[in-house]
Amino acid sequence: MPEPQAVTAVWVNVPEEHLEEFRQWHNCEHSTDRLEGPGYVALHRYMRAGGDGRHNCLNLFEGESPAAFDSPYYLKSRNNPTPWTRKCMAFLKDTERSVGRLAASMGERPRYDAPFLYTVHVDPPEGPEGEAEALAWYREEHFGRLFQVGGLLRARVFVRDERLSNETTEETRIQDMSPGARRLLALYEMVTLEPVGGPAWIEASTGTPRSAGMVKRLRRPVRERWWLDFAKWKRA
Repeated sequence: MPEPQAVTAVWVNVPEEHLEEFRQWHNCEHSTDRLEGPGYVALHRYMRAGGDGRHNCLNLFEGESPAAFDSPYYLKSRNNPTPWTRKCMAFLKDTERSVGRLAASMGERPRYDAPFLYTVHVDPPEGPEGEAEALAWYREEHFGRLFQVGGLLRARVFVRDERLSNETTEETRIQDMSPGARRLLALYEMVTLEPVGGPAWIEASTGTPRSAGMVKRLRRPVRERWWLDFAKWKRA
């Protein structure tokens, strides 16, 4: 199966009274509908693992390329939601959506889906070279240092595709959806969240002049912790 080169991230707040129906719809209808599309690879759904994040649920749809999120099948599906989809999307709150292309990666795809995910949604430093500098830092220093801490299986960073992230469909209208505003999305697949925020993690993140400077220059960071609630892969 090809390594995913693109991801659609959808953050939502699911009201507690609708959580059971949301899971049933997402597991039984929505995930199947999406994975039927050309270029789709997998769906992972995560729930917030404590903290004060803005959302209680994160859905990651992985594709072979950004084209998976722009195919005629995909657009037809998003513009013709089923009655169950309309019902469930209508009760979701604060929905944000961002489509990104893979820009840096370290580690192999886990043999089994990682039980935890740490995410950093952030804007690169200001200036014409800010994004390139940030991506070089992820590739050349940041990911490698975090792997030395332990607990990390794979680390990836995606750059938002502005056109696809801002695309309007019937589903976005139902949800009153807004585009994920930040430019970079870093995903850290982990066997445990225990290292995150600890002394070794902080040292790995900021313990060199380059890393300390970059962390200070990254703008509007949103750091969140998640546990894996559901996963479905497209059949090979």
